[in-house]
Parts: sequence; C-alpha cells; structure tokens
Amino acid sequence: MAGYKRTLIGGIALIAASVGAAQAGDALAKGTQLKETWPSTVEAHYKLKFNGVGVGKIHFTSKMAGQAYTLDSRGEVSVLFGAIKWTGTSNVAGVVEGAEPAPKSYAFDWAKNKKGGAIKLGFAARKVVNQSVEPPPSDNPEMIKITDAHKVGVIDPLSAIMALTMGGKADPCDRRVRVFDGKQRFDIVFSAKRKAHIPASKSGVPSSVGYVCRAMYEPIAGHKNNEASKTYAANRDAEVTLRKLPNSEVLIPHSVVVPTGWGTGSMVIDRIDVTAGTQRYALTE
Repeated sequence: MAGYKRTLIGGIALIAASVGAAQAGDALAKGTQLKETWPSTVEAHYKLKFNGVGVGKIHFTSKMAGQAYTLDSRGEVSVLFGAIKWTGTSNVAGVVEGAEPAPKSYAFDWAKNKKGGAIKLGFAARKVVNQSVEPPPSDNPEMIKITDAHKVGVIDPLSAIMALTMGGKADPCDRRVRVFDGKQRFDIVFSAKRKAHIPASKSGVPSSVGYVCRAMYEPIAGHKNNEASKTYAANRDAEVTLRKLPNSEVLIPHSVVVPTGWGTGSMVIDRIDVTAGTQRYALTE
C-alpha cells in the first residue's frame, strides 16, 4: 500500500504541475508584447486516469492582465473504491519579469481522507521570503536538509511550467525549472522525445503537431535519499505532450503520461475554453 500511495502521489504531483502549462508561449519570449499575444483567460478541464480507469479530474484557470498573472487549480482523486480520496487546490499570483514568471504568492491546500494540510509561500525576486507549512514537517534525520540557499532562484510548481513553453524556441521541450513547493526543492527537467500527430477535436479545432517532452524529476533537498526516491528520479518514461492553441504560439498540455511499476497514470483533455480579446472558443476532445 505504501508503494501504491507513493506512486499515486508522485504521479499527481507531476500531472498537477503540468496542468499549469496553459502558459507562456511566444508571449513570454517577447515580454513587453505579452498583453497583445496572451489569452486573457484559459479554463482547462482534464480527466485523470490510472491504468485506463477514471480516478479523478483537474480544473485549471489562468488569467492575464498586462504583465500580471494568476493561476488557480483544483484536483480531485478517488481510488480503491473510495478508500483513498484526495483533493487539492492551488492559487498563485505573480508577474512576468525578464521573460520569466516571478511569483509573488503561492498557496496549496490539500485533504486526504481525514488528514489535511496547507502551504503558503511568499516570493520576492524569485526568492522565498516567508513560508508556512501545516502540519509542520517532522524532524527526520533521513531527510536531506533544506537550507536558505535552496530557496533562492526558485519558483512555485504552477509558475514553474510557465517556463516550459518559451515561444520562438526550436525545441519547446528544452527546459529545466527550479522548484520549491514548501517541503521539497527539486528540478523538473524537460527534453524532446518525439513529435506526434494530434487529430482534429470534436469541437472542430484542426489537427496539429504534438511536442512530446520527457519529464524527469530531480530531487535536491527535502526528500529521503532512499531507494524509493532514486527509483522515481530514474523514471525516464514520463511524458508531457504539448499542442499549440489555434492561431497562437501559446502551448498547452494535451496529455500527461506517467508509467510506474504500479501502473500508468495519465491526464487527458476534457475541455478547454479560451478567451482572447473579444474572441472565445472551446477545444473539446
């Protein structure tokens, strides 16, 4: 059971981060032209599956106003016939500085069966300046200790994915992001794996090219240096497939696949609603 929980939580972490990828595209690369190129609102609904069976859903909303952004997400998971139930919400506010996301605040609340917790982080110039974690982490000698140096030059998990899809890059998968989530300091390393054909959607959005990125988790601090962590970090099979929104350089996640020894977790598009100026359209699979 412990291994199953670890696999499930690890898969959810990667999927939840990837949901935030309704972000950056050409707008981030151009910086000052962000307002003209970035949709004002993106609402994304995804289905979560484990071994092909539906286990939950994630709803994500991003909003842009000038250089400022807000990101909100909510996820729900129920497995083993309801024996394990998990819900989580995240809220981020920040600005785009130097063509990169710079969060100001991050909040994450979660509940698993009868347990729950909350994390709040404050940032200044991509440095954590205040934090609150409930319940407080236990003082475990097996954990790699987090130092103040680990909290410099980092961003939160949702803002991290804004750095993934920089418009104008020949390879949108070529990216390493430095993340601090309040409990762990880790890198997510994306690299190109292949291109895939994404067929036309039911809502009439034309077929497109999918950029399949390998996504690797590299723990830095706040984790146990044991075989479980090493096994998860060695997983080279997790994939994030990105697609462009119609008539735009903005990339969104089309799907996420996380194979593990316990099975395969996945996230697939259910519906995405986009508002750009006076235009509004939907992408429905």
